Amino acid sequence: MKRVIIQSCLNICMYFLGAALISSITDQIRFFDNDPVQGTGFNLTLELPLVLPLIFIIVTLTVMGYLNRTNKESTFSEWSVGMTEFSDQDEREEVITGKATRVAYTTLLTSLTVSMIPFSLYTRFPEWLPNFPFYAIAAILSLGTFSYMAAWVYHYQR
Repeated sequence: MKRVIIQSCLNICMYFLGAALISSITDQIRFFDNDPVQGTGFNLTLELPLVLPLIFIIVTLTVMGYLNRTNKESTFSEWSVGMTEFSDQDEREEVITGKATRVAYTTLLTSLTVSMIPFSLYTRFPEWLPNFPFYAIAAILSLGTFSYMAAWVYHYQR
């Protein structure tokens, strides 16, 4: 259970850090599009407060997933092409994963449907929230991940 909670929380952090990094890059590119003559040309700056935690989370997820893999005989290359969230250790965890996946799928479809409303309004007012799509996608992914984690913990404790 601890593995699912840690992986889910780190994935949610990774979604929002990725959205912040992509929106930062988009702002820099947008500025370049507005005035390509200013400065020395194309200059892209990656912000360290966004990149370092993102790299830390990716490395932590990779190391933790590899060390907690169910098939201890698999090599890193064999393990890395699989889905670490679905590494079940027994039949009970397979059933729990199936139930949690159904909940996450339903949550993802519902949140995508609901997010169509703000996306339709966003096209009329893009200057108010220029990076809205990145954070909306991160929120949708986070809702799916959080619902998977909550359902997994709920069914595990039953």
